[in-house]
Amino acid sequence: MPARTPQGRSSSSGGAGGPLLLPLGQMMMMMMMMMMMMMMMMVEEAAAVEEVVSEEMLEEDEAVSTEVLESMSSDASRVSPLSSWLIFRSNSNKGDNRRTKGSRRTSKHGLPGPPGPPGPQGPPGPPAPLLPQQQELIQELQHKLKDMASGVCFLCDRPPRVSTSFLSRLLQVVTVPRRSLLELQSFRQPSDSEQNLQRGQNFNSSTGRYTAPVSGFYQLTASLLIESGDRIQIRMRDSVKAAICIESLCQTNLSIESMMGVAAAGGTFSILLTGTLYLQAGESVSVFVDNGTGSAISVLQDSLFSGILLGV
Repeated sequence: MPARTPQGRSSSSGGAGGPLLLPLGQMMMMMMMMMMMMMMMMVEEAAAVEEVVSEEMLEEDEAVSTEVLESMSSDASRVSPLSSWLIFRSNSNKGDNRRTKGSRRTSKHGLPGPPGPPGPQGPPGPPAPLLPQQQELIQELQHKLKDMASGVCFLCDRPPRVSTSFLSRLLQVVTVPRRSLLELQSFRQPSDSEQNLQRGQNFNSSTGRYTAPVSGFYQLTASLLIESGDRIQIRMRDSVKAAICIESLCQTNLSIESMMGVAAAGGTFSILLTGTLYLQAGESVSVFVDNGTGSAISVLQDSLFSGILLGV
């Protein structure tokens, strides 16, 4: 009779226990899977129910808000807290009140640094318009520069330089017939003592005319020595008139005049002419004697004619 070995026992016992353990593990796994599936189904059903409920609540809210609005439009005096809350809830997320998610992007840069140095200076702007006082100063300066350039400085602080003047005396006796007008001519050249009174070469000694080099005010003087003879007939209106005329037009242009009555006994007398005339550049002046007596008269030599430019 063969003896039982431990191997046989172990094999028999192992064969009987194996089938009992395997079904139990499988059952546990199956139960866990079923529980998970049931939980998933419950979650889906709950979500569906919640969506349906929310839609129903929205419809109810809209219906209630519509009713409340209608009731408010029909009777504005009847306002309840519920209707106010429903109106606020339905309009809280519309129009300008709509909530938007702000950008939460954070800057990748660090904190701002200190300000940099100033940039280069820009080009200058256009000049500002001049004030009336500045324009007057500029015009006065221009006049001064013009006068200095031409050798005449009437606006300078220092005494002005005499730019033109003359003095000349009659060369010989000049006879003026009765009832006639005569222009004095033939003056002699200035003596050595009279050379200091000459400025410029604008006096013509042959014609006795002085021509103005520039426009301005001229001081003119004529001192005449006149001799008349004895007269047989005497008239109260007998006289001798002298004048310094512009361009020989004593009646048309402004002139310097002087008149002297003549005595019946005759003799020598003087007539002095002095005054200021404004002459344009190129105009000439000369001395005229008008003999209004019934006899001839004589203008003696050394009768003088002079002039000087006062200013422009």
